[in-house]
Amino acid sequence: MFWTLHGRGIQLFHMGTIFSDADIRVHLGDSMATEYVWNVGKAFAEWLPEDGSVAVVTSQIADKTAVTAFVEGLLLQGRTVIDAGVGGQQAVYTSLSENKSAGAALLDYSAAQNLAVISLFDSHGAAISMQTGLNEIGELVNAGNFLPAAEKGTLLKSE
Repeated sequence: MFWTLHGRGIQLFHMGTIFSDADIRVHLGDSMATEYVWNVGKAFAEWLPEDGSVAVVTSQIADKTAVTAFVEGLLLQGRTVIDAGVGGQQAVYTSLSENKSAGAALLDYSAAQNLAVISLFDSHGAAISMQTGLNEIGELVNAGNFLPAAEKGTLLKSE
């Protein structure tokens, strides 16, 4: 793991995962990509400051394996996950408002770089950046010391 200055800001690199100032990017060509995304889900579940559900929104081109791994990471940490369907940031805001979730994630895909792109949001819909928590989530991923919840979370479909 190391820090570097980059065009968009400081980035934390951990194996195949890049924590930029605004999002998390996982190179899907890496044989460990699924595990990286899974650990990001677990770390986000642990990092969230309050109990509650996590809304997950996917773009139309999101990598299905990455989405499944992220959701499974949340579930293993005992979080209820609300499948908020396909959309963008507006769908994140709507889901947070309707479901009173503790946080949300928007999963997308960058075909040009073969990256899963994960944007995280707090309970108010504010994007989580390096200054507001991505660096702590990166440290949790790096440590990898996740204790599974006593009970696995549940997956719900948004109405």
